[in-house]
Amino acid sequence: MDFAIRRAGAADLALAREVLVEIDGRTVSGDTPMLELLSDPLWYLLLAEADGHAVGGLWGCALRRAHRPEPEFMLYEMAVREAYWNQGIGRGLVKAFMAEARKAGAHEVWVLTNQSNARAMAMYARAGMTRPNPDDVMLSVEIDATAS
Repeated sequence: MDFAIRRAGAADLALAREVLVEIDGRTVSGDTPMLELLSDPLWYLLLAEADGHAVGGLWGCALRRAHRPEPEFMLYEMAVREAYWNQGIGRGLVKAFMAEARKAGAHEVWVLTNQSNARAMAMYARAGMTRPNPDDVMLSVEIDATAS
């Protein structure tokens, strides 16, 4: 299957919506947040396209750090249409994101995923990513903006 990967911009709003709604199953609350990210030079939406439609997408961002001048790139989320799984699209998106990081002078690309997500773990490994620490942990808390 032939597909092309490229960085999206504000003119690609319809394809960004395709990635979020049709592929990733997200509920979108208006176009403003997508347009802001697509216009922000620190945010990346890499699109995998075939026949004029999005077959996959990767959102990521360049993070600045206080202790070094080079950014690090965080792969925020990625999705590929199920009909296109196992065709190299996910790995291609990750490799393209790594190329963007290299071009920006980044010192690292990282992603958070779940150990139980065997498909993602295998794909990230095929793309050259490794787990530096076996005891890495992510902690989070949901914030209720309506609470005082």
